[in-house]
Amino acid sequence: MNDKLKQAILPVILGVFTAAAFILGTKFGENRVLTEEGIMQSPRKMFEGEDDVIAARKMSDVLHYVSRMYVDTVNMSELVDRVIPQLTETLDPHTAYIKAEDLQITNDELASSFFGIGVQFNLRNDTVNVVQVISGGPSEKAGLRAGDKIIAVDDSAFVGPKLNNEVVVKTLRGPKDTHVKLGIKRAGVAETLSYEVIRGEVAQETVDAFYMADDQTGYVKVDRFGEKTHAEFYEALLTLQAEGARRFIVDLRNNGGGFLPVAGEMLNFLLDEGDTIVYTCGRGETRANAGEVLMSRGAPVFSDPIVVLINENSASASEIFAGAIQDNDRGVIVGSRSFGKGLVQQQIPISGGAALRLTIARYYTPSGRCVQKYYGEDYDYRAETAMRYEHGEMTNADSMKKAAEKDSMVYKTCKLGRTVYGGGGIMPDIFVPLDTNMSAFARKVLLSDLVYEFSFKYAENHPSEIEAYKSNGDFKMTYKNLMHDSVYREFLAYAKREKNFSPADREPASTQQKIMRLLVAYLIRSIHGSDDHHQRPFYWAYNLEDDAFREALKAFTSKEMKEILER
Repeated sequence: MNDKLKQAILPVILGVFTAAAFILGTKFGENRVLTEEGIMQSPRKMFEGEDDVIAARKMSDVLHYVSRMYVDTVNMSELVDRVIPQLTETLDPHTAYIKAEDLQITNDELASSFFGIGVQFNLRNDTVNVVQVISGGPSEKAGLRAGDKIIAVDDSAFVGPKLNNEVVVKTLRGPKDTHVKLGIKRAGVAETLSYEVIRGEVAQETVDAFYMADDQTGYVKVDRFGEKTHAEFYEALLTLQAEGARRFIVDLRNNGGGFLPVAGEMLNFLLDEGDTIVYTCGRGETRANAGEVLMSRGAPVFSDPIVVLINENSASASEIFAGAIQDNDRGVIVGSRSFGKGLVQQQIPISGGAALRLTIARYYTPSGRCVQKYYGEDYDYRAETAMRYEHGEMTNADSMKKAAEKDSMVYKTCKLGRTVYGGGGIMPDIFVPLDTNMSAFARKVLLSDLVYEFSFKYAENHPSEIEAYKSNGDFKMTYKNLMHDSVYREFLAYAKREKNFSPADREPASTQQKIMRLLVAYLIRSIHGSDDHHQRPFYWAYNLEDDAFREALKAFTSKEMKEILER
């Protein structure tokens, strides 16, 4: 279960905080600041107004006096690393300071590859659990398997409450060709196994999966917008087209964004020449003098019908993609309202190897919508998504539409003049409500880690059965065999034993189906991993009974799609 939030980045000039954040006069009383190039310069030359100059001097004075006169010895670098995040947090929710030691990991998230051991992991019970071994990576070559537990690194224990994702990543990644010794606990093996892994280049696939959903519909799951996502996306569409796809579902659910220009390149494959993709406005700019306008180049490579799936965790570049498809009347958007991140960040290198990810503009969809949701000192920005549940928006789209109409946030699409809504996020054309018929037992189970944990336990308890499934290699047959009452009964016993969760006497029949869909998808990922269509086995199993996926298939024959196709 991955929590993933990526930021959109656009190149722009150096921001003002290089001057304001790292100010140390070389002599007492000098009102000069250090620029990125290391040149001492008067604040008056770097700021527009007298108040700004005074503010820079205040910062310089405080750091200077603390450094020279404070009663105890102060590590100024650590002090500044603690203070700057407090400063950036007062600006907007997405401006951020990245310490030097964290910068490489942050950049790796959107890179096409990095150097490491090549596993996907999950922290469970203070232990690193290998969810998947990346095909062709160093760990696969060394012999690691999905389900292994990493309990030691270089002969030192690697378990306990101090572990977090950041610590694990920093430990397992490293320079190319360096060695790391791993202590592995494997189901069915009493002793701790020892493996030496040589770190190497690990390719990061940002298109998680693609496959034929039916005899004419190609499905593409995009996890994030990284350096080479446009190339992966293009190859996926070409492959599916060769397999018979005449229409496409692009799944951007839980996609937190990434590189804005990459989303633009992907839209070039789909939009007409000259269609607006997105425009940005910085300080003092309007649409008439927008800072940057991104438009589609050339005729579309793929002109087939498009449905885009989004949810409340689709953000940033995902919203640019969905907004451009919707506003240009190119396809139908299905799901729930997207996150609402319409702020553009530029990553600026600053002194000491750190970086400032500074908000420098707002972006707007072709119809003129800024999808940024409200933020302010009096508002819990991070809890806004949860508020949507409380206000009933997740079960009834009319609540959001009425709010948009009240605030005059109603817009028209560029070619057909269809009504679309602003006010924060992209409102889908076809809304998929939250399942309100879910039982209390199912809700407790699915909001916990029980299903995920049981998938590992089941594999441990049935090794010969799992090996038989692996040898067969047919994930669809595995799905059919595992969707069995005996597996569900074993899960119920586990839920009772571990959490004291028990179904009601008259539990709806749909409860078993909801739980088993997720459980079997996890098991299939552990058993079959990836194939030539990436994580096809997992997503094929997961989507089979998914409400939003079913609505996406129906959307190709909807009145909304009919109107678009008739154009």
